[in-house]
Amino acid sequence: MKRVSTSHHTVVVERTVNATPARVFAAWRDAAALQRWHAPGDGTWHTNIVSHEFRPGGGRVMTFGAPGDVQYREDCRYEDIVDDQRICYAMTISRGNERITTSMVTVLMTAKGARTLLTVTDQLVILDGGDTAADRERGWGETLDKLPAELTRHAA
Repeated sequence: MKRVSTSHHTVVVERTVNATPARVFAAWRDAAALQRWHAPGDGTWHTNIVSHEFRPGGGRVMTFGAPGDVQYREDCRYEDIVDDQRICYAMTISRGNERITTSMVTVLMTAKGARTLLTVTDQLVILDGGDTAADRERGWGETLDKLPAELTRHAA
């Protein structure tokens, strides 16, 4: 019989970026932009946006991972979106065919002059020991550290 377990965690990761909230929001809204920057891991990891309907009730499906390794799949449902300020979505991540986490993610964009304080809060349920809170925090950090290059790409 399979061992079934859950553990609950809240992971909060912040970054201040040299862009307005509108530019930061656009990098989350645009599927092509997400595909360029939204992936944990080192520079060898890649993302494939399978579908992206950016509206409350819409969703996003993406796969990501290192070439040649088992791929991760992220299934999201957007619950709340406030332009240039907030994105809330329910998210389940699978590794291969195994669900490893489910969570509620809140992304806040707070103007700090010409900069933006970006706060990602991931209320995480780890399923059957398939992940750790420390790994999720590191993954969010790796992901958000790729955002400035995307923002610079379209700097005015």
